[in-house]
Amino acid sequence: MPFREKTAWISLISMAGIYGIYFASLIRARSHGGAIAFGGLLGTIIALVVVQVVLSIAVAIFDPKSARVPRDEREKLIELKSTRVAYAGLATGIAVAIFFAAFPKPLIFGANSLLFILVVCEIMRSACQIVQYRREA
Repeated sequence: MPFREKTAWISLISMAGIYGIYFASLIRARSHGGAIAFGGLLGTIIALVVVQVVLSIAVAIFDPKSARVPRDEREKLIELKSTRVAYAGLATGIAVAIFFAAFPKPLIFGANSLLFILVVCEIMRSACQIVQYRREA
């Protein structure tokens, strides 16, 4: 498995897990009548950065030869195709968010909705990379 595929798996799993916990806590707080503090989002971002950096370093330590290989044309094409898919999802999600912005709701809901769209599109990008690496393996 190439190093960049491993980092795509790290990104996919860590984002799904950490942001899944964050958004679940938002739903739980909303159902209890409260709101989540800014610290919850900050803690989520810090946790994501720490997990991804530590796991990427661990993968690079266990396979240093693969980590040093420069991206070839195939990997650049995989990244380009994955980014195109994620961008289409992002554009669609933002268009839907703009439509729903016409309805009254709290600002924190709108901000978290946009964050959710961004996270889903990043997960889409990582998943698309993994699928393309698996297809060509």
